[in-house]
Amino acid sequence: MSDQPRKFEEFRVSQKLGEGTFSQVLKVKHKASGKFYAMKRFRKRFNSTFEEIQNLREIQALRRLNPHNHVIDLIEVIFDQKHGVLALNFELMDCNLYELFLRKNVVIGESKAKNYFFQICTGLEYMHSKGIFHRDIKPENILVKDNTIKLADFGSCRGIHSKQPYTEYIATRWYRSPECFLCYGVYNFKMDIWGAGCVLYEILSKAPLFPGSNGLDQLHRIHAVLGTPSAKLLQKMLGQVILAT
Repeated sequence: MSDQPRKFEEFRVSQKLGEGTFSQVLKVKHKASGKFYAMKRFRKRFNSTFEEIQNLREIQALRRLNPHNHVIDLIEVIFDQKHGVLALNFELMDCNLYELFLRKNVVIGESKAKNYFFQICTGLEYMHSKGIFHRDIKPENILVKDNTIKLADFGSCRGIHSKQPYTEYIATRWYRSPECFLCYGVYNFKMDIWGAGCVLYEILSKAPLFPGSNGLDQLHRIHAVLGTPSAKLLQKMLGQVILAT
């Protein structure tokens, strides 16, 4: 990670790579060095100092996790304090899993699927060992370059030991674990494992495992494949909710 903060005017935007509700990702070129980066530029304006910005959850998590072979590298934080504009520069990857397997119509065999899944699980194991869980594992947040997999977009991450309940509406619906629907914000790092399993199915089949149209339909699809929770399990889950609230 760069020690000397650089300025926005030092970069030229090459193309838009993607966008979401809270940010957009741009391919940028550093004018002086000619190096390319993936710049995550936030839509929100921050009334903060550069030092205060360093305490944002996403930045703190990436500092704790970097470097690792299967976690995206945060290169630097860029902040225009006058206008409150914040961006994070990351290493530039080739594409995400969604683009690789669905848009580019790439067919892979079981051996490569196992290798990719192993890399995903290695990244998750490391992340969890550092006390962080992602909360939004999905193909779009798993990046690829030269057959190396890296977990990305830590905007929704939380500390494993932070106080429950958490935000109920979290993770993209198709990859959301059942407890996120049923437990009023009482869930943990295991939701990342559920999401990874859904991703593995999608890598192999090129179709989502549980493509629910809404929360109720999502649960129905999960129960149709895996069965409904037993009364004993539901009672246990209810007890966890009561303890956490």
